[in-house]
Amino acid sequence: MFFNSSNFKTLEAGVRLAKLQQDLHLQNIANIETPGYKAKALVFKEVLKDASNPKKVKSIRAAIVEDESSSAQPDGNNVDYETESIGLYKSYVQYSMLIDKITGEFDKYSYVLNSNIK
Repeated sequence: MFFNSSNFKTLEAGVRLAKLQQDLHLQNIANIETPGYKAKALVFKEVLKDASNPKKVKSIRAAIVEDESSSAQPDGNNVDYETESIGLYKSYVQYSMLIDKITGEFDKYSYVLNSNIK
């Protein structure tokens, strides 16, 4: 069934990661005036390293890291509102696309199940 397929599990993981990305952007925006706050981001170093050999990649893992780069503000805060807003919108679009894809898969199964009833 679709729930046990690698396709569904990949879509599900994508939705979770897009939601986590949205949460991080929102957290960064919420702390834009917090002195010394460092922006947080997701990184996928292990996945990118093994991307040349797909058989090696058994799971997708992300790590949350603080951006220790120079400060955007004199108080040590390095959150850039424009960057975070664009990232938030991008993660929203990804999230919406993945949800639409999952919904489309359920619609296919619904169509097949309802067609056999007649």
